[in-house]
Amino acid sequence: MALSRYKIAAQLLTLLLFATLATWHYLMRQYDLILPPSLLAIALAISIPLQWVGRLRPALADYLLLIGALVLFAIEAPRSDQGMIWVGLPTVLSVLLLSPALALLLNLCLVPAWLTLLGGLHLTLLNLSIGWWVVVMASLLVFQFQSRAGAVERSSASARRPRVLSPDCVRQNLDIEIARAHAMRRPLSALVVYIPQLDQASDQFGSQLRELLSDAFGELISHNSRQSDLFGAYGDNVFCLILPNSGEPGAVAAAKRLANAVTTISRPETGPLESQSRVCTLKQGEEAAQFLRRLDVAAHKLLEPHA
Repeated sequence: MALSRYKIAAQLLTLLLFATLATWHYLMRQYDLILPPSLLAIALAISIPLQWVGRLRPALADYLLLIGALVLFAIEAPRSDQGMIWVGLPTVLSVLLLSPALALLLNLCLVPAWLTLLGGLHLTLLNLSIGWWVVVMASLLVFQFQSRAGAVERSSASARRPRVLSPDCVRQNLDIEIARAHAMRRPLSALVVYIPQLDQASDQFGSQLRELLSDAFGELISHNSRQSDLFGAYGDNVFCLILPNSGEPGAVAAAKRLANAVTTISRPETGPLESQSRVCTLKQGEEAAQFLRRLDVAAHKLLEPHA
């Protein structure tokens, strides 16, 4: 399971902090304080590769890391001459590991507890106000940064996703291409394609797997078709590939090429994809309504054995 850059940075920096703190206590001969940071460093060093290979849920590792940081703060801060510095450790980790709203709520509640733990001299209105202000500002900055990163990632994913026309757009484009073919006296063909595994994926494994397979199929179509070709959904698990300037021989060749290429898409749940297709070529003088009816019949015949 992939880890975000923020969590990777938080875990590696915290691991370095735990290891450095344990080493410092060893060098200063403070043997009674070595055990907590050493155990936390070992646990974190084990959890990081387990998360990479998917054997440990990242959310569970995040909670254990945050609890460890809170325990370490409670042990180390009261003994330190600069205890206020330690307030930053749980604050930064909670902002990096938790959602902004949850981190903000947790830190607002913990700031008075940290000041009380450090001693009565630190529990002042000024320190409390500064602590809350830092918590709010840090949460807002992280929330804004994550929102921008999410927007960039969504736009990038949308740009990478192949453009699949809706059924209404397919019919509108067919009307335009038919009129153009008649006006310019050029051939026009349409390839109706049915993918049986999409039915299986939707019924047995849910819509998410079906969307993954559909996106992979759309990307394969975009890589194996001309720029002038138009691809879109025509019905339930039925797609239509419009082939301008292509007669029946060219459309049949495209169907064979597509049938061979689609087998490269494979998932453990469904195995390699298979395609069943029918070719419809525009006849001379044929109206758009007649051609669309032939496409409907071709799509229905593809679905007949699976109805």
